[in-house]
Amino acid sequence: MSSHCYVGITEPDHPRLAHARFVLCDGHPSAMLPSLATIWAGHARYDTRALVTAILACDWQYLHPDITAATPSGLAGQHPVPGVGMTLASTCADGTVDVLEPLTVFPLSHARHLDVEWIYLLDPDTATVAVHTDDGSPVARYPLSGCLPRPAAANRCMGELGRTTAAGAPR
Repeated sequence: MSSHCYVGITEPDHPRLAHARFVLCDGHPSAMLPSLATIWAGHARYDTRALVTAILACDWQYLHPDITAATPSGLAGQHPVPGVGMTLASTCADGTVDVLEPLTVFPLSHARHLDVEWIYLLDPDTATVAVHTDDGSPVARYPLSGCLPRPAAANRCMGELGRTTAAGAPR
């Protein structure tokens, strides 16, 4: 799946302003929700703040909990982050690696100007992830624990995608 997405957070004082990192591949909810939940459970040890710190460290080629230090990277400047994913990096003409890009900060109302299909916003206080479409509209909010890749939880998590209340919470 090659769906682009952003994964990040909002601040309590500014809930419609996202601070996020770009993810190039596998951004569809069917791939991203279980990946985020598994990274949360494994790498972050169920600590949502640790998950946020890991995700916001850099932009990503893809997120996947099975990444190890030995996972080969396809491009110069990329490196695997064990238990999280493969970084997105580029190399300059002289062979040096570009500096780390700053966080992307955008109002959700302007999300339609971004080249992504999905936006995932983590809430460290509730251990949930809010899913937004490419125009910033909320689709649903899921507990990370409900998106862990177990047959019952994965089916429940994906089965509720799109069925939300006016406030964006699952029905």
